Amino acid sequence: MNIESLFLAPIYLPLLAAALLVSAKAFGQAGKTMDSMAFLIGLILPAVCLALLKPAIIAHQSVETVIGAWDTNLGIHYHFDGLSWLLIALHLAISIPVFLYSKSNPSHRESFSIIFFIQCASVAATSLTADLFNLFVCLEVMGVTSYVLIASSDEDGSVLASFTYLLFSATAMVFFLVGAFGLYRVTGSLSYALISQVKNSLTGADLIVAQMSLTLIVVSTLLRCAVVPLSGWLVGAHSKAPHAVSALLSGVLIKIPLFALIRLLLLVTASERIGSILAWAGGVSAAVGILLALREVQAKRLLAYSSVSQIGYVVAAYGLAIEVGLESERGALLIASSLFYAFCHAVAKALLFLSIGTATDALGTKDLSKARGATASLKGSGERVPLTTISYCIALFSISALPPTLGFWGKNMLTYLAKGHGSAYLLTITSVLTITAYLKLSVLFLPSKRPVVVMKTQSYGAIHASYLVLGLLLLGGGVFALPFKNFIITLLLPLGAVEASIMGYSAYSELAKTFLTLMLALFLTAISTNRYCKRLLAKFPVPKARFADLFFGYALALSVMAFQLVR
Repeated sequence: MNIESLFLAPIYLPLLAAALLVSAKAFGQAGKTMDSMAFLIGLILPAVCLALLKPAIIAHQSVETVIGAWDTNLGIHYHFDGLSWLLIALHLAISIPVFLYSKSNPSHRESFSIIFFIQCASVAATSLTADLFNLFVCLEVMGVTSYVLIASSDEDGSVLASFTYLLFSATAMVFFLVGAFGLYRVTGSLSYALISQVKNSLTGADLIVAQMSLTLIVVSTLLRCAVVPLSGWLVGAHSKAPHAVSALLSGVLIKIPLFALIRLLLLVTASERIGSILAWAGGVSAAVGILLALREVQAKRLLAYSSVSQIGYVVAAYGLAIEVGLESERGALLIASSLFYAFCHAVAKALLFLSIGTATDALGTKDLSKARGATASLKGSGERVPLTTISYCIALFSISALPPTLGFWGKNMLTYLAKGHGSAYLLTITSVLTITAYLKLSVLFLPSKRPVVVMKTQSYGAIHASYLVLGLLLLGGGVFALPFKNFIITLLLPLGAVEASIMGYSAYSELAKTFLTLMLALFLTAISTNRYCKRLLAKFPVPKARFADLFFGYALALSVMAFQLVR
């Protein structure tokens, strides 16, 4: 089979799996067998197709196509290349263990799986799209399926959290659509390829319209990525969702829109100015997110604030890459490092949400001031091997950039490449505070003086299978980090058509810095346990997402970006 016959498989195979489950449910035949068959069709076969496409992608082959018999100006454009391959691979790497974990909860099994596979198809389509309106449609499908999956939780407040996300996201996507119309108005096309043909001829009012339209599109996408000050919706949505959905949302769905947008940013004049703003936005998001996480006392909300912080690393490197230009060696390395760390964070955060979610279920509380003895409670509920605790420790090491995990390489490489920019200092400070925040979260697993309370007993087969996949990715990735990094750089080179390599860099040369970071974090942890410090932190109000805050943040982001573009 050639590349043209396989590259759309990650879109239509999950849709086929969803259709199979719908048909089975309609005829009363839904069950474990159909669910397993859908898993094979919707997730395993797309992974096989990606493996078959790997040689063509390494050879820098690509496909640009228009779906159906439409005219080029009107048709649905798709572009498959190394970036598309990596984004789909990222999604599958998280989706497969997340789907396995979801089987531990029998409630809403068929409905959950149907929506899940539709979302898988929309993520693949977002990764492949090469025109603005199709990107809008794909992002909307991703959003709608996310709203439904969040609301499927049995936890109180999940419906409200889902509605809040819907309200924020739908408002932003209206502005995205206005921006798409503006670009279409001045270029006569929504296709990236056709926009690139006329971009250099834009002058005067048309150029201003194009820049303002790009601003609307970028800021609306940043809201989906939960970058400060557009992150108000994330904490409620991710903390109230089912654990499997939280893992998928924080691991993948807040990152895919950002990288899907890069093709457009490479086409538009003055995109380097947008890159500068994104770099600072990423640094600020990293620092603010972790400070809010330190203030939090609910386990899953702490993880959600941490997601806001960690996406800041990805956005900062992404923005720096756009600012210096992907045609330069540093720009090529920065965009590769951004995607590399996106993968590191996706795997670690998925494992954190799954392990912490399982632990808090066993304890019956998410309150860090009360929750202790998770390992003993898990053992009482039927977990013979303490794999939940072990998995949490592996994820903790990765998110804290400690060896020998994949996160150790990803975060150190990113901060190394970001040196010289102001946002790098914010990222360094955040690295210390991140360890402090996760040490605070780790009290869940400390022994408890109280008698062990078993909330419920359950089978851990599917849960442990998901742990093993994610844990092996973090540990195995740490061993093969250099080949993995070089593989990402190779696949992304066509975006800038430049040779790039940092073969001389080794994260182990940064061990002194890692040790110092760890010591500072332990010192801050010791200080934070002081009662006076606790009283001081308690005086800071807990932020709540309001619709007015969204408009303020959105207007602020639009104003800054518009000023930077037209000055």
